[in-house]
Amino acid sequence: MNPEPFDLPFGHYLLKGDSYRMGGNCIVLHGAGQSSRERFTRLRKWLQSQGLSSSSFDFIGHGGTGGDILDTTLHNRTEQAAAVVRHACSEPLTLIAASMAGYTAIKLTEIFSVNNLVLLVPAVYTPRAYDIFFGTEFSAAIRAPGSWKDSDAFPIMSQFKGNLLIVAAEIDEVIPEAVIQGIYTAADSARSREIHVVPNSRHDCLFPTELDFHVAMAKIRDLCLV
Repeated sequence: MNPEPFDLPFGHYLLKGDSYRMGGNCIVLHGAGQSSRERFTRLRKWLQSQGLSSSSFDFIGHGGTGGDILDTTLHNRTEQAAAVVRHACSEPLTLIAASMAGYTAIKLTEIFSVNNLVLLVPAVYTPRAYDIFFGTEFSAAIRAPGSWKDSDAFPIMSQFKGNLLIVAAEIDEVIPEAVIQGIYTAADSARSREIHVVPNSRHDCLFPTELDFHVAMAKIRDLCLV
């Protein structure tokens, strides 16, 4: 079974996405850089085989959606994801999000009812960067030493009442370990919370072996299908 594609108008763009089941409660959000929803094809196929249908899409500047990422901001990415949730999903949600989209997913918990939050090597950002267009100024804002420490992600997570699973890389050259611990610690009202560190993994190679992939997928399945 292959997911059915959909197009969703968003401003001057057409968000390109697909869904295994329209109206399902799971959405998968990709990160920044060269990423796109295609990177999570294997993950989504595996979850589908376990009975967890998902939707996903390409953020502006990525994959099939294309366009200029410099026209967008972190705030705009939250709005894109929220538009797709309203179009393709139903609440309460399971959010699965990687890297930059980890912050987007955390912001979405303020908008939607979320049962399960799965964060793969998640990033968080200072609120000062939220409305800065991607580019030189944005990079300068987030690369200031310790800029993430005042992130609103932490107080948001303190209000989260669902299940939290953080999948972290053992050797992450992008995300400081303190970010992972900070998200976990802040989520002290969560129904459940866990950090799963994938051995010998890196930010851009989270599952170096098939066993690593299947161990993490089983944790996601067990969290979402209880």
